[in-house]
Amino acid sequence: MKKGIYYICALFSWGIVAFGQPDSSLLLSIAASVVGFALFWIFLFSIEGRKKRFIASTLWFAAVQAVQLYWIATPEYQGTYIYFVYAGFAIGLGIQFGILSLFFPRKAPVPIHLILTIAGVWTLMEWSRLFFLCGFVWNPIGIAMTAHPIPSQITTLLGVFGLSFWVVVVNLLCMNLFYSPYKKKWFQFSGACILPYLYGLIHMAYHDVQNKDSQALNIALVQTSLLPDEKTFFDEKKERFVPVFDQWRYMIRYLEGAMSSEVDLVVFPESAIPFSASTPVYPYESVLNVLRREWNMGSLDLSEFLSPRYAEEREGHWFVNNHFWCQALADHYGAEVVIGMDDRDRAVDKSYSAAFHFLPEKQQIHRYEKRVLLPLAEYLPFKVLQPLVARYGISAFYTHGKKAKVFRGALPFAVSICYEECFGHKMREGRQNGAQMFVNISNDAWYPFSRLPTKHFLHGRLRALENGVPLVRACNTGVTASVDSLGRTVSILKDCKGDYETPKGVLLTAMNLYSYKTLYTVWGDYGIVGLSFLILLSVAIMSNIKCLDRESP
Repeated sequence: MKKGIYYICALFSWGIVAFGQPDSSLLLSIAASVVGFALFWIFLFSIEGRKKRFIASTLWFAAVQAVQLYWIATPEYQGTYIYFVYAGFAIGLGIQFGILSLFFPRKAPVPIHLILTIAGVWTLMEWSRLFFLCGFVWNPIGIAMTAHPIPSQITTLLGVFGLSFWVVVVNLLCMNLFYSPYKKKWFQFSGACILPYLYGLIHMAYHDVQNKDSQALNIALVQTSLLPDEKTFFDEKKERFVPVFDQWRYMIRYLEGAMSSEVDLVVFPESAIPFSASTPVYPYESVLNVLRREWNMGSLDLSEFLSPRYAEEREGHWFVNNHFWCQALADHYGAEVVIGMDDRDRAVDKSYSAAFHFLPEKQQIHRYEKRVLLPLAEYLPFKVLQPLVARYGISAFYTHGKKAKVFRGALPFAVSICYEECFGHKMREGRQNGAQMFVNISNDAWYPFSRLPTKHFLHGRLRALENGVPLVRACNTGVTASVDSLGRTVSILKDCKGDYETPKGVLLTAMNLYSYKTLYTVWGDYGIVGLSFLILLSVAIMSNIKCLDRESP
C-alpha cells in the first residue's frame, strides 16, 4: 500500500478521536470508540522501529489532547503560566500513549492475548493518573462511549476505566480486520461492538419498568453566573465587584421568581457568597430590611437566631453571618438548603472550602469539607511555588477534608464540590455510606467561556451512571442540571441560544428518586484494575512457560 494512504489514516484518526467527545459530536464519539484509534494503529504498523513508533504515538496523542484540553488555555484569571500547564498535560498524556506503543508486536494482526494485554496496560496508566498531585481525570478515552445513554450503562459494571478498556479492545479488533478480514475476526469485532448496546438496552428497559412508581423530590438549583471579579473584590477590578448584599438580594429574587410551588431542597453553588460562613459581618437590621423587601413582608422578626452560631453582639449592635441568611431561607421556604461557602476553624487555624446543609426549623448545621483541592489555587503542593502564586495574590490555602459525608433530611444524599465529582472512587464512598442521590456544587468561572463546563458535566453524569443514583448540579457558571439514575439528563438551565454559562436564575426540577445497586458500587475501580493486573500476570506466566519449553532439551 502506498505510504500516503497510511498518512491519510493518521490524519483521519486524529480528527475522529480529537473531536469524538460527547460534548462535540455523537457520530464522531461513536466512531472514535470503534474505529478512531484503529486508523492510527494501522498507520503505526507502517513504521519500522520501536523508537519511531514511540515518537509517532506521542506526537499524535499530544495533538489529540491539544484539542480536547484546549479549555485549559484560558489565561484571563489564571495568568500566562496556564499555557505551560496546558502544554505539559498534552505532552504528558502523549508520552503515556507513546509508552503503550512499546507493547505492540512488530507486525499485525495482534493476537487476542496481546489485545487484552494492551488494553490492560492502558487502563492501568489511565487509573494511575488519579494519584498525580490532586489527580488528573480528564479525557479517559472511554468517555467517547458515553455520548449515548445505551452503551454508557456498562459503567455500572466497571466504571469509566472499564469503558477505556473496551475502547482499546474494540479498536484493536477493528485494526485486525484491515490485515486479515476473515469471518472469525468479523465475528469478534461485531460481537465486541454490539455487546455494550445489548447490555444497555436490557439494563435500561428493566430499570425503566422498576422506577414507574418512584417518588420525586422538588429541587431548586440556583445559578448566579458571576465571574470571579464580580463575586470577589479585587483592587484592580473593584468597579466590577457586585456588593455582597446585592449578591444575596439577587439570589433571593431568583428564588422568589421561580417558586411557583413548594420545594423540598434548595441548592446554591460552590463559593456562593463571599466571606467565611461563620464570620458575623452583616448588620442584623440591614439583613432584615433586605429580607422584608424581597419577601414582601411588612414585619419580620428573626431574633431567635441571635445566638453565637449565627450572630455576635458588638457595642450594643448585632451582626450576623452567612449561616444566618441560610437558616432564614430554610425556614421561610420550608426546604432544606445546601450551599457552598468557605469556613474556618479558629481553634486549629484551618480553612476549608465547604458545603453546608441546613434543615428547616431545626437549628442544626452540617458541614462537608472539600477533599480534592486544586494545586496552586486551593493548596500549595510545593513550597518552592509560593512566589509564583503570590504574584496572583494567592497567599491563603485550604485544608483537605478527611472523609465522605452523607447529609440526611428527606433523603440521604452525598455532596461533592466542583472537581471532586470527576473521581469515581470518591463519589462511590458516598453511595456506600447510604446516599440515594448525589448533589454537586461547582464554580467553573475560573475558565470562562470555555468547554470546561460541559466536560465537567460529562464526568458528573458518569458518577450517576456508575452508582445508579440521580444527580443534581448547581453551578455559579457551568451546567446546572439534573440527571436520573440511568445517566439521562432530566432538565438543564440554558437560554434560548443554548448557552449554559450566562443564564442567571433557578432551575426547578422534579427529581425521580429511583436508585439501584450496581456492581461498580461494590468493587469500584478495583474491578477493572484487578482484571487488568490478572491479564498481565497471566500473559507473563504464559510467556515464561513458552520460554522454558523452548529451552528444554
